[in-house]
Amino acid sequence: MDIQNMILDIEKEVIELRRYFHMYPEKSWDEFNTQKKIIECLENYGISYRKVKNTGVIGWIKINEDYRTIGIRADIDALEMEENTDLPFKSKNAGIMHSCGHDSHTAMLLGTCKILAQIKDELKVNIVFIFQPAEEFISDSGAKYLKEEEEILECDNLIAIHIWPSIPAGYIALREGPVMASADTFDISIQGKGGHGAIIHENINPIVAGNYIVNTLINTMSLKYDSQESAVISITAFQSGQTYNITPETAVIKGTTRSFNPKISEKFEEDIKQIVESIKSLTNTKISLNYYQGPPVMINDKEVVEIGIRGLSNVLEDKFIIKDFQRQMGGEDFAKYNCKKAIAFLGGGKEEMEDRHPLHSPEMDIDERVLKLGVLYFVNYVLEYQKCL
Repeated sequence: MDIQNMILDIEKEVIELRRYFHMYPEKSWDEFNTQKKIIECLENYGISYRKVKNTGVIGWIKINEDYRTIGIRADIDALEMEENTDLPFKSKNAGIMHSCGHDSHTAMLLGTCKILAQIKDELKVNIVFIFQPAEEFISDSGAKYLKEEEEILECDNLIAIHIWPSIPAGYIALREGPVMASADTFDISIQGKGGHGAIIHENINPIVAGNYIVNTLINTMSLKYDSQESAVISITAFQSGQTYNITPETAVIKGTTRSFNPKISEKFEEDIKQIVESIKSLTNTKISLNYYQGPPVMINDKEVVEIGIRGLSNVLEDKFIIKDFQRQMGGEDFAKYNCKKAIAFLGGGKEEMEDRHPLHSPEMDIDERVLKLGVLYFVNYVLEYQKCL
């Protein structure tokens, strides 16, 4: 059973799939065409499947009900942004782009489906293939729902890959412990009293209250938490007023919180609420806080990582396996799944540094030669896991 040559045989197909998904991206909870293409592939591979949560798909290879089960997950949605590349397979859907690599994730998982279907007589574990919608929909993401699906609840281990354009092609990073931050969002609405800008004593200016909130959040929060811990509160929008001589009625502040420590991320909402309440009394404004729970801290399980490292060591030189990759402040809703899990970061960086653009960039692209390495990781994880039984 020459897995590497089997994967080389389907490399072109995996690249073509990635290009198809890249050309026809769909936003969160609208991945109907993507779902249709995934189902078409699974039917061609002879893999059982069912639709879940409107636009998702779960496929499976069930060998024996008494066997352990591995889940492999790919996210399938794209971002609402305009692509700025000259790729021949550039997005045909205006204002939507696969700038976070989910096109690659979906293609690699489909390639994995095809290989594992071909060697299913050699398998001693059951496999669940998870094509998850709406990873980018922070406040109501797909993992929130799919984690409760029967097939996923049966999984003993769960693995995923995220393409990473800053890592050179051919390298893969996998480490235990916290690897991606919690990523909550919030908005604060301030109601004041509008009027003439020259008669400020008759008005209640929501901008003043907003400034108090922003400054207090930034200055106070840095004192509340251990300086050696990552605790980030970022103000990303402050909207109020339209002209020079009118005190506005309202203001809106938006932001995000991030941390690698679950104990800290659990405190953010209450801490912001306390600040809002104190400033509401101070400024005589009406202020409301809406806090949206996003993905929790993504913590890679030690056992899952160790199996992954052993699987990679069977096919890669040690220098290509990064075991101390820097933790990332970005969020990942893969963290919401309840079983033991780990996410690996697959280097997709192009050879020339000027051609490497970060995730969520309108110019983001990858070195497609790495797609076969993603399939190789998934398949070898399954084979290495079998040795533990």
